[in-house]
Amino acid sequence: MSDDSHARFSRFQTPDPSIPPREQSPMLPQELAWARERAFMHRFSWFVVLLPPLSMGLVLPGLAYLTILGLTQKLFAPELDVDRIVGDSLGWLALVTVLFVAGWALSNYLRDSRDPTKRYWQSLPDQGLVELERHTLVSGISLWANDFDPDCNSLTLWKNDKLVSVQSSGVSQWILAMTAAGHWLVLKDEFPGDFCYGREGRMPEKGKQLQPRQHLAIAFAPGTQLMLGQRFEGAPVPLVETPYWMSADEIKRLTEAAHHWIFFPPDRYAVVNTEDARWVQRLVDRAQASVGPQHE
Repeated sequence: MSDDSHARFSRFQTPDPSIPPREQSPMLPQELAWARERAFMHRFSWFVVLLPPLSMGLVLPGLAYLTILGLTQKLFAPELDVDRIVGDSLGWLALVTVLFVAGWALSNYLRDSRDPTKRYWQSLPDQGLVELERHTLVSGISLWANDFDPDCNSLTLWKNDKLVSVQSSGVSQWILAMTAAGHWLVLKDEFPGDFCYGREGRMPEKGKQLQPRQHLAIAFAPGTQLMLGQRFEGAPVPLVETPYWMSADEIKRLTEAAHHWIFFPPDRYAVVNTEDARWVQRLVDRAQASVGPQHE
């Protein structure tokens, strides 16, 4: 697999035939809004098609021509009159430049208009279907993180039946839930607000915290592992609420184990692999130890 980040991103956004078929369901309004958001990100853009050839293509043929003439004069023919040759070739050079730019633009157009990822996301909102992966949660423990990214300091939240962008506080709640199948399942909820520069941020009010329920259906864009929504049903899951704030290393390790973004089969969204389960259990033990007598 390529290490190129763009290639990994494109692969993650494209349906993967190695993902087995899942239960299909009509999109809920929030899932449809996220599908449209993704479709907008993958829309066909004439700006993207024309920007490279118009910004660079106008100078590349002339630059290449002058470079070849200069090397020829220096290495093989010192008597070569470069100025005269360039003057006599302006008409041909202009024609070559136009053809070069047109060819480059056409190549970009064909690439983007036929791109399977773009075509997939453009058609997804009209299809109106998601695939569900169901989990039964048995118990859980709540941990906290304060991790602010200055390059990504906003959140997109579902409010008043629409997606809105708000400032991120950097504070996130992590639920480590045990499933009936015996797997650790990692859920994350981020909160808006002002950022606190200390390692420990401010917990949101109890009513705003994530309260998972027994039955969880994760909604995916069909054929992908890109999550569009989470559907909770049933009774509340028994939850150990801790004041444990994870360190930067713990946040990084848990983020990798959680498989929330850019991962590939056989890894599954939010499901911790066997090789990471022992580390997650040690993290759970540390978090439970932090509860202390004051919470008894």
